[in-house]
Amino acid sequence: MSLEDVKPDATADLSGKTCPYTVMGARDALKPLGKGQVLEVIVDYQPAAEESIPNFLTKKKYPFQVSEMDAGKWRFVIEKAD
Repeated sequence: MSLEDVKPDATADLSGKTCPYTVMGARDALKPLGKGQVLEVIVDYQPAAEESIPNFLTKKKYPFQVSEMDAGKWRFVIEKAD
């Protein structure tokens, strides 16, 4: 099953935020989750969708998928790995 098909345990809508607040928001939303739980993050800032958040998640080794919802809006589905 793809992460896209998993019902998230929590959602963080970071629309209207720019870097570094998008990464900080994703990080803060992941903190209370347990290992294996899934977070959905919504962003509308392209550099965050294409660089900042993916770089943060790759560094943390968190599995994730990102998809463009609408023009200029992206959805991340992130599994907390620790």
